[in-house]
Amino acid sequence: MNTHEIILKITARLEESGLKAIFDKLKKQFGSALKPLASGLLKMTSAVYEVDTKMTALGKATQETERKYLHFLDSANDSANRLGRSVSDLIRQTSGWAKSGFDIGNAAKLAETSSIYTNISGADNDAAVNSMSAAMNAFNIEAADSIAIVDKLNKLGREFTPTMENLGDGLSHSASALSDAGTGLDETLAMLAAGSDAAQDAAGFGDFLAISSMRLRGMKEELEQLGEHAHESADSINKVQSQILNHTDGKIDIFDDAGAFRDYYEIMEDIARIYNTLSVSDRDSLADILFGSSDKAKKQGNALIEAFQSGQVQKALDASLNAQGSAMEAQEKWLGSLEAKTQQFEAAFQSLSNTVLDSDMLKWFLDLGTGGVKALDALTDKLGSFATLSTIGGGIAGAKNLG
Repeated sequence: MNTHEIILKITARLEESGLKAIFDKLKKQFGSALKPLASGLLKMTSAVYEVDTKMTALGKATQETERKYLHFLDSANDSANRLGRSVSDLIRQTSGWAKSGFDIGNAAKLAETSSIYTNISGADNDAAVNSMSAAMNAFNIEAADSIAIVDKLNKLGREFTPTMENLGDGLSHSASALSDAGTGLDETLAMLAAGSDAAQDAAGFGDFLAISSMRLRGMKEELEQLGEHAHESADSINKVQSQILNHTDGKIDIFDDAGAFRDYYEIMEDIARIYNTLSVSDRDSLADILFGSSDKAKKQGNALIEAFQSGQVQKALDASLNAQGSAMEAQEKWLGSLEAKTQQFEAAFQSLSNTVLDSDMLKWFLDLGTGGVKALDALTDKLGSFATLSTIGGGIAGAKNLG
């Protein structure tokens, strides 16, 4: 039996027993005064439940003492208000970082950084953690230096077509492959920012960069596993080298003088420099090797080459290299927004709710309430018997009066 059915049953029994009139009178006298209190307690209960749910998830991702979790929650309350995030959002991001292998201390610090990312980009909690962790893992960036990723994404998102959120998404799609191809974070972001098309499909362009770099390294098996058509030369990096030399009049070598594979960024910059001097057939053949045979891939490849030729990639690289401090500057401005004030209010309310109704107290009340509902269900059955006895008693009294 659910709560609604129990309430209906109790009401029916009260009506039968004649006690309902008394309760209605009490409700009329005190109901209006109790309504705001009940509403406030309900909102506090919801806030405590939200925080407790996120703390439970954090507990699954970490193995810490209860004292450590309590200390973390106290710190999270302060950090959430300072950053302009709800307490539950901050805990969720901490869980995300903990799942990536960080202990609760470093996860909490990284959550503050990714919260700034969320604030100034509009990305959701999970996207912020995913974009940052992809960059950190690919380019070996330490937790203490993670704000640099947010700096670069923020500056490029403000100065180029793709938004900061879109660039972060594109980075999560390309970071690992570009890093394997010898390309750094700044160069990867520069190609993403300048090469993404007008539709702002940075995620799609990130995929294109990753696949193109794999083509250049002759990764035929990996390409086929992704469902990509591999060029006939893709079964060997030496064949790719030979084909590119042939179609660039011997001007572009994918290996340096020491025989090491060159940075994908540098190779593409060099190709862009001579691309217009090549014959149409050489350009077409080169595009098949570098980008694949699909029209979409070739369009993206041409966009990248044109972005190098126009100087936009180099401009984006300069912006990325000189982005230090831009994230905190944007965060300070964001803190003056209505959105930030709303988030700070939510953080303060969640903190207050956990002080007034901590989760252990709420759990005790819920256990008590569960027992109470069961007791009330039993009581309704007793009230039914009581109503029947009252009716019988009334009948006997009436018979006596008649006598």
